[in-house]
Amino acid sequence: MAASLTVGERIIFHLSQYTKYHDSYDVPIDISQDGIAAALRISRAHAALELKKLKDSKDVTERLSHIKKGRTKRKAYFLTPQGEKKAKEIMQYADLNAIDLTPFQDIRKCKGPELWEALDDKFKPVVAMSCVFRKPFRREVLPDIATSLLPVDERGMVDLPQELKEYVVSVTDPEKLKDYHSFAVDYWLHWDDLKEVLYHLVCAKRFADAEILVFHHAKELLISPDEDLLEAVSNIRDVTKGYSGLVHYVQAETARRVGKHEYCLIVTKCMEASSIPSERFDGYMIEGLLNMDKKEYALAYRAFIRARGVYDDHINTALECHIAESLIRNGDYHEPREILERLLSRRFEEPEEEARAYYLLGVIALKTGEDDEALRMFALSRNAMNTKQTELYNKISEMYYSIGNRDKSLEYALKANNLKLTGTF
Repeated sequence: MAASLTVGERIIFHLSQYTKYHDSYDVPIDISQDGIAAALRISRAHAALELKKLKDSKDVTERLSHIKKGRTKRKAYFLTPQGEKKAKEIMQYADLNAIDLTPFQDIRKCKGPELWEALDDKFKPVVAMSCVFRKPFRREVLPDIATSLLPVDERGMVDLPQELKEYVVSVTDPEKLKDYHSFAVDYWLHWDDLKEVLYHLVCAKRFADAEILVFHHAKELLISPDEDLLEAVSNIRDVTKGYSGLVHYVQAETARRVGKHEYCLIVTKCMEASSIPSERFDGYMIEGLLNMDKKEYALAYRAFIRARGVYDDHINTALECHIAESLIRNGDYHEPREILERLLSRRFEEPEEEARAYYLLGVIALKTGEDDEALRMFALSRNAMNTKQTELYNKISEMYYSIGNRDKSLEYALKANNLKLTGTF
């Protein structure tokens, strides 16, 4: 036996960790050919060649097995009694010759304390660097030393268990963690994943950069707010005055939309105490929407009225629609009708808000038994949305025309024209 382990011996050692599945119907993918190749960081073809040798030597046997969480059966590999005996000999040899078996294990199966204690110091930085990532990432961005240690899935991605990541992060120097998070920032910038960029900026204590990112990309971040975004944005500390309004807005709105009502209310109260009118306005608006979500319509109305009071000389059409809806949902139809009719006497900048105003008037008409009026209002609401769609098609047509694609330009111009015709009365 050589000073290190051969690939065949590494396969035997790997399979020795899965002997309990010998008689199981469901087996982990780790003992399939793909799983073995991934765990040992070798090619699938190399794994196939070595497995054939081990079958010929009667150390390994194979059978078709159902893979956990899979839809089909695959060939799975198990140690024979002879193979189990050889596995014990390999471990004894490694112990006698001070061979560290950790690099030959699938570290995804290791307990954090055991792995960290057994891990050679040269491997610790790359493992810690991998553990700061929340999402799977490509192993190729890591130093070459990672190839012999970190397993990847069929896409070439590293995805370590959460428990292992948490332990490794807990025992790593905080200053080094900042560097590793900054490394992750650069990685996710390349892939244009703003949520992950923001998360790692915050973890690296780069709060100024995090503020700037939120300030410039708030709309993109709020396209799909989730727990991951909330974890990142809620941990931005010491927000500077120039960015506070938008950062607090994203914090509160993300919390509202993922159902974290208590945190949302805390942030809105902070916004409402601001000396900046726009921040106070947004705070009252989000508090009102939060109460609408909770079906507390009287409280929602109260918050919206406070928002209205921030700007005496300006009518916000979205806010007026919110006020009207909160009254309608609370069973009041006279005041919201006046609000909406007053709005519709003005020019709307956004067709969606015009459509909403007509829709809410239709709801009032239904509630008060005016069925014909309700149908008329709903038709006007649909027409307003058609106007928005027509504008969009015209813009797309102009874009294609500007780049010389006349066929596509004509296609979207015709769509806009057809929509305009169907929206007439």
